[in-house]
Amino acid sequence: MPNGILVKPKLPIALTNLQKTLLITLRGKALESQFEDSVLQDQYAAEIIDQLDYDFSNMHLTHDAIVSLAVRAKVLDLWAEQFLNTHTQANIVHLGCGLDSRILRLNPPPEVQWWEIDFPEVIALRKEVYQERPGCTMLGHSILDDRWTEAIPPDLPTLVLAEGVFPYFQVADGERLLRSIVGHFERGQIAFDAYNGWGVAWLNQLSIMRQAHERLNWVVNDPKQLEIAVPGLRLIEENNDGLPGQDKRVSWLARTGFRISRLFKSLRRMGQLLLFEFGG
Repeated sequence: MPNGILVKPKLPIALTNLQKTLLITLRGKALESQFEDSVLQDQYAAEIIDQLDYDFSNMHLTHDAIVSLAVRAKVLDLWAEQFLNTHTQANIVHLGCGLDSRILRLNPPPEVQWWEIDFPEVIALRKEVYQERPGCTMLGHSILDDRWTEAIPPDLPTLVLAEGVFPYFQVADGERLLRSIVGHFERGQIAFDAYNGWGVAWLNQLSIMRQAHERLNWVVNDPKQLEIAVPGLRLIEENNDGLPGQDKRVSWLARTGFRISRLFKSLRRMGQLLLFEFGG
């Protein structure tokens, strides 16, 4: 089909609990894109959900969570657009891509080499719902398996994107992955979401996380600490505010909590979107 989504009979879901967390973000994006004031406008997410043989009725996402997921994705999309506007030939490496439609939302030119990386089972499912696209390669590897880096040329400017992925890692694994990326590619940027101790504790007690039977682990209390843990990594943007005006879309309670959190650094960093650069 012209929109890049394949239409097939309902597809069974045979994924681990960790892999199924991709369905949370997929569901959130589909729901947010039905809102009149949608910031993401990801019509592809709903189309993909319609093809999955999975009962989403028990997946309870609050309105605030739906908006937050969409804002997180939109900030990463904007950083990717910014990178693409600067680099006409580049690698875009989408770690833990799940069934996300970022490549369709951004529609990069054919000169860009786009890489989708996730577990083999997830990539197999992804191939069932996405059409092949020139310049896009899907690689079925654990993100913590360095073999995926070996497939990607290191000499192009490279943007590595990870959404809802790194916080599940143990600290040592996450830092080792960052060192592997910085060591392989000559230059580029890395963008991902992170949470401090307060944020991890808050998210782990949410019903949607308990339902997923998984926990967040990687605490980032100060993103500048990663510059020490990963030599060559340089923080260029820390976004704790999301997008202007989006706080008006959430509940009064969430909006009040957000405004109070602006007064304390430890609370502001409950949720972080981080953009690092490395290399020349």
